[in-house]
Amino acid sequence: MQSFPGHYQGYSEAEYDGYELSSRYIPMRDGTQIAIDVFRPTDNGEVVTEPLPVLWMHTPYHRRNYGGGLTAENYPGKALRLLPHGYVVAVADFRGLFASFGTNEGDNRGEWQEHARWDSYDITEWLAAQPWSTGNIGMWGCSATGGSQMQALTVAPPSLKAVFPMSCEWDIYPFASFGGMAPPQGVPTRLMRGGDREARDRMSVPVDGDTERVLLDAAIDEHTDNIETAGYTPFRDSVAENFGNQWWLQSSPHRYKDTIEASGIAIYSAANLDEEGPGYGPAFTFNNLTNPRKFVIGPATHCDWTTVMSETGFDILIEELRFFDHWLKGIDNGVMDEAPVTYYTYNLDRSDIGLPGWQTAESWPLPDQQLTAFNLIPDGLTTESAGEGSEISTQVDYEINNDNFWEKGIQFTTDLLSHDMQITGHPVLHLWLSSTAKDADVVARIDDIAPDGTATYYTVEGRLRASLRATEPAPYDNLGLPYHPFTEDSQEMLQPGEPVELAFDFYMMSNVFKAGHRIRLTLNFADERTTPRVSPTPENTLHFGAETPSRLILPVIPAAPM
Repeated sequence: MQSFPGHYQGYSEAEYDGYELSSRYIPMRDGTQIAIDVFRPTDNGEVVTEPLPVLWMHTPYHRRNYGGGLTAENYPGKALRLLPHGYVVAVADFRGLFASFGTNEGDNRGEWQEHARWDSYDITEWLAAQPWSTGNIGMWGCSATGGSQMQALTVAPPSLKAVFPMSCEWDIYPFASFGGMAPPQGVPTRLMRGGDREARDRMSVPVDGDTERVLLDAAIDEHTDNIETAGYTPFRDSVAENFGNQWWLQSSPHRYKDTIEASGIAIYSAANLDEEGPGYGPAFTFNNLTNPRKFVIGPATHCDWTTVMSETGFDILIEELRFFDHWLKGIDNGVMDEAPVTYYTYNLDRSDIGLPGWQTAESWPLPDQQLTAFNLIPDGLTTESAGEGSEISTQVDYEINNDNFWEKGIQFTTDLLSHDMQITGHPVLHLWLSSTAKDADVVARIDDIAPDGTATYYTVEGRLRASLRATEPAPYDNLGLPYHPFTEDSQEMLQPGEPVELAFDFYMMSNVFKAGHRIRLTLNFADERTTPRVSPTPENTLHFGAETPSRLILPVIPAAPM
């Protein structure tokens, strides 16, 4: 038998040949009816009657249809594909969305309203009480449905034994605000854009027996009171104008840490290297809890484990099956005895050990990281002294976007690397800056420059608004990174012409920069979506060396012995 990351043989064979789909409403504690689909395995066309563990997902994205097929089969996590191994699978619409009754506040983050937080408890315990259930319940899903697993952890249903949240949140504000770079009033943040209620309602699917859509139409009538967005919430402690609560704090799982830990629920968090902000949550979830836990970091973009499988052979569904088999069926498959962190490194060639690209570790950040300072100088990045003070000035360009970022940015590049260099973890930039304006936005990116000049960008980005540069001790394990309170009281405007230090981290990365390549840092000072425009257009100045040592700290990993 085999059981190690990405491999599972001899423990849990597929034994069921199909499924039966049924749907119905189930009541919450306040009487609200939630629509749920339930898939039960069949054997030779007959529904299996023996009790089985249940895997369910709580979704704002339509319980029935996703990606041209069934949500349970196509949405990242794809739990329906685990059903043949002896699981019941279920998917429920958020309250106030699609076929569920009630009202929703916050669209795909509506589970964090107090009246909705307990829905996950009630749904879990309803599933546990059914005659076809063993009473052992797990959850699956990615992004908003990774967040709905975190929501369930905050109410700790006693029958919930294990969750597999991909791209979940821990402290939502830094991601939601682009590092404090909240857009001007009237422009919603990327997480609170709101949805199209009428379009959702048109796609809604009735539950079994509601052939005349009487129940569905009644549910849709209740949706007219939905509030799609929190409204203007520029600071971490802002009271949302549409909700009347401190929305970013209320919807951040770190505020419920004690409840989550007391539950003892097992957690396998997952992230992708190229997904920007959502990659934060799984790392912090892993580091901040004492629950039985594991952490996997794959390549590709947000929730795109299909590409991970096709390009590297690593199947996230195998990890789900190993994990749920252990925690919901009691199978002793060793999944919790191995190194808890599995991560992918771009450009890593370890075919000699049979794990090309994939590595394991006992902790995150990696225990052997060497935080190495690369000093910024006017024409590059160097581990040597930055020398005497110097500076570069540039006028802010408000038209910065993903297409012209590198063309318009200020660039700092290392000399040719003399040897392969693995950088895995969270880079940090300490940047000394002054401006003719009272505020400034900084957007920084790291990429890999090949000998022929070709640049490869692995979505390694950091951002900070200068007026929110203040740091303080974090209320949780912040992985040794700068923690910004991002509160209104912590705001401190720039004094024109006076240099200040900005310290901020980047999205996590894991990349081998090959010998003969260069590491490049590119800086810009606006984002067309979030940066307020002022007149006259400001001029920003970067300061180097002497009393203003701008530097990029990279987590360098020593070469493994061959």
